Amino acid sequence: MNDKTRIVRPSGTPPGSDHPESGLTEDGDVTVVVRQDATGANDHPRIRGAQPITPNAAADFEADATVFSPAPHKASSHQKVGAQLSGGIPANPTETPDSFEPLPSGAVTKTVIKGRFELDKLLGVGGMGAVYKALDRRKLEANDSEPYVAIKLLNDDFQKHPDAFVSLQREARKSQTLAHPNIVTVYDFDRDGDRVFMTMEFLEGAPLDKLLRDHTDVGLEPEKARSVFSDICQALIYAHSHKIVHSDFKPGNIFVTKNKGAKVFDFGIARAVSEGGIANKTGETTVFDAGSLGALTPAYASYEMLKGGEPAPSDDVYALGCVAYELFCGRHPYDKTPADKAFEQKLRLKRIKGLNRREWRALESALELKRENRTDTVEKFVQAFFVSNTWKWILGSAFAMMLVGAGVGYNYLEQQNTAEQERVKVELELKLQKELLERRISDKKEAISRLIKLSILTPAWENDLRLELREYSELNPSDENFLDNSRREISELFLAAATGQLNLGNLDQADLMLRSAANWYGVSSQAVAIKSQLTTDRENLQARLETERLEAEREAERLRRQEERAEQRRLTAIKQKQIDTILNEMEATLTCGFDMNVAAVGAQLSKLAKVDGIKAQQIRPVIGQELSNCASRLGAKDPIQTEALVGEFRALLPGYQPLKEFKLDFCGHLVPGSGGRGGGLAAVIALQMAPRGQQWLLLKG
Repeated sequence: MNDKTRIVRPSGTPPGSDHPESGLTEDGDVTVVVRQDATGANDHPRIRGAQPITPNAAADFEADATVFSPAPHKASSHQKVGAQLSGGIPANPTETPDSFEPLPSGAVTKTVIKGRFELDKLLGVGGMGAVYKALDRRKLEANDSEPYVAIKLLNDDFQKHPDAFVSLQREARKSQTLAHPNIVTVYDFDRDGDRVFMTMEFLEGAPLDKLLRDHTDVGLEPEKARSVFSDICQALIYAHSHKIVHSDFKPGNIFVTKNKGAKVFDFGIARAVSEGGIANKTGETTVFDAGSLGALTPAYASYEMLKGGEPAPSDDVYALGCVAYELFCGRHPYDKTPADKAFEQKLRLKRIKGLNRREWRALESALELKRENRTDTVEKFVQAFFVSNTWKWILGSAFAMMLVGAGVGYNYLEQQNTAEQERVKVELELKLQKELLERRISDKKEAISRLIKLSILTPAWENDLRLELREYSELNPSDENFLDNSRREISELFLAAATGQLNLGNLDQADLMLRSAANWYGVSSQAVAIKSQLTTDRENLQARLETERLEAEREAERLRRQEERAEQRRLTAIKQKQIDTILNEMEATLTCGFDMNVAAVGAQLSKLAKVDGIKAQQIRPVIGQELSNCASRLGAKDPIQTEALVGEFRALLPGYQPLKEFKLDFCGHLVPGSGGRGGGLAAVIALQMAPRGQQWLLLKG
């Protein structure tokens, strides 16, 4: 892939002292992008003694260089010439002596990008970055017969531009849209850490600029020149049909393969034409394009491009004319003088001897410096150039016949030949139009097939296919079979994707793929089967989710009850501990004697009622019985003292009937004739206290 940028000096500038004069080539095809709103010198770090580039210095460069000025950065950024990126990738790949030729070592240090692409050797460098031949390990694993790809890495300067990532993405997007046999196929666009890269098909052959240098002042062989010219014309016609102007068309962006014809590449600074030219049908706004960078190749840029005008297909017509001129005679039509300078100097084209009058007029019209005088489309250029070569010979034969019959009717033959000329002209033009239509139909069919093989299955991919199929239908409405088969293939791709998503359990994605399949080719039996399985799986999923939900609810309820029981046990233990404490205090207080603290017993009973009212009610009769027994024992000893104590007992338990009915025997404690006191008194009261069972209070008297 000839995506090269060789650093050049302004004309007449001597090489720097830090390299030999042969260190730079000045006949290269270098991309120079000049920021159109800049007014001072740009701040590129000087490379190998090159002089600073000023924004208005495009004409001072070798005219076939495309000038590039990235986002500003200071010259003291320590970007040293010869510095290496990790893995051996040159930081400044512009030092390679010639694009498409291996480095002196024959290869770079093996570096793997994204764990997949193993760099083999540097092919060339361009305005956006370096292009390497790389081994695709995935293709190698799949035993692909062509495991090599070309991989483009953004260079250091370009990556510093704020729109660099978007630019390469746009290039990949446009190139994928432009699926044509004469346009280089772009596979993918990605990044690996700080490296932004794009992969495309690897081609064997030579760049056109190298072939032209090998044929300086003579041009290619006529048959080869016409073949290359035809191929690149078809590429531009196809690009323009997609509303894209290349904007940097030149020999350095054309690759002549060994067996696949000529191919155009590097749409990195191509842009969609504005509403003033051709409406943009891609649905995208080109954020990073030739307009925002002021990208141009002075020797091949039209007068309007150099003046900052809006892009139009005629800009590519001018560049195509320059390339065609070089193909047939081996030199640039204006000796690589930019169009604006050529206009100021009133330069004139030198006639190419190998072209007939009609071909020369077609080429001359394409090389008009002003747009209003120039052929406005490539298709018209092709018609004007190729039609003449055939019908002029026929007209010559007709003229010879006219001379033979001049003696028998000159005027009659002249009229007949004039009519014949017109007839032949119309016939040949119709034939050419038919051939062009057939070529466009063939190209469109191939583009559709290549898009289907990409199988990206994204909305953008579908939109591209719909556009291609609609345009094909307009070109060849009778070929319903191809259109039907294409839609069926697309539908089958979505059905296969739906099956895969279904197997992975991605039901929503599977449903989306099924809808897309139906949109392309209706509902097939396979789609019905997949839909049925999808419905079954969705029902099973819903049932499983419902079961899991109920199980989760049951588990939550079990845990809640378990926590409630644990809390209840904790509260019961605390309550029982409080009850035990109160009963122990009450047991100590209920010691039968004349000094009993009845008020303390009442306080303890009230305290127990607050903790457990039921137990407090249960224990009141027990306490009443104990107090009654105590009163009986004390009354037997001293009824006088006991009487006051019984009053306190009754006040403590006013509802206890035995205490109400209790009567003291004021004489019962006396033993007739003894005059002595009774002996010791002891009693035991049993208290029924569930759940602890029985508690015994020992009353000593």
